[in-house]
Amino acid sequence: MLVPEIANGAAPELEALRSSARAAVEWACRNATSIGVLVPTDTPPPSPGGWSLDSFGTKVGVGPPVGLAEGIARWLLGGRTADVVGVDSRPGALCRFDALLVMGDASAARTEKAPLHHHPQAQAFDRSVVTAIRTADARALAELDLALAQAVGAAGAPAWVLLGRSLADVTSAELDAQEDPYGVLYFVARWTGRWALPA
Repeated sequence: MLVPEIANGAAPELEALRSSARAAVEWACRNATSIGVLVPTDTPPPSPGGWSLDSFGTKVGVGPPVGLAEGIARWLLGGRTADVVGVDSRPGALCRFDALLVMGDASAARTEKAPLHHHPQAQAFDRSVVTAIRTADARALAELDLALAQAVGAAGAPAWVLLGRSLADVTSAELDAQEDPYGVLYFVARWTGRWALPA
C-alpha cells in the first residue's frame, strides 16, 4: 500500500506513513557507504538488471520480479545500491552495513476486517514490539515469540529478532509513524546503534 501506483484510490490514506518511510530512508542512507536490506524471509537470489513488483495488477520497477519486502525497499531506496539479506543470515553478517533497512509488517489480525480477522493477542503483541522499538530495547526484539508472531500474522518478526541479536547497543530510537488502517499495523522507526562483533 505504500506504492501509490499499487494503492490506487487508497494511496492518500497512507501518505503520512509513506512520507515518514521516505524520510527515514533518506536519513539512514545519506552518508552510508554500505546499505543493506533485511527481509523477513531467507536471503533471495541476487536480482541482476533491476527489479519489479508485478503481482498487484500494476507493474512497478524495471527488471525481474522480486519479493514484496525487497520490492518495497528498492522503491524506497530510489535507485541506491543495496545488498539484500534474509533471516537465514548469521547475526554477524549485518555488521558490514552502516545503514540497514529492516522490512516487515506487524500483526495482520487487529480487527475483524483484518486479513487474518481478529486475534485476541494481536494488539498486545504489537504493543510489545512498539514499546521495544520506542525504548531501544534490542533484547526484547531478540526474544520475541515467533510462534505467536506467526499466529497474529506479524511478518516482520523474524527480521526484528535477527536485528535484536545483531546489536550490541542502541544509542537512539525514534518511532516516526504508526498506522493500522486495514487491521494491519505498519510503523516507521529509526535506530542508531552499534553492531555486536561477529561470532
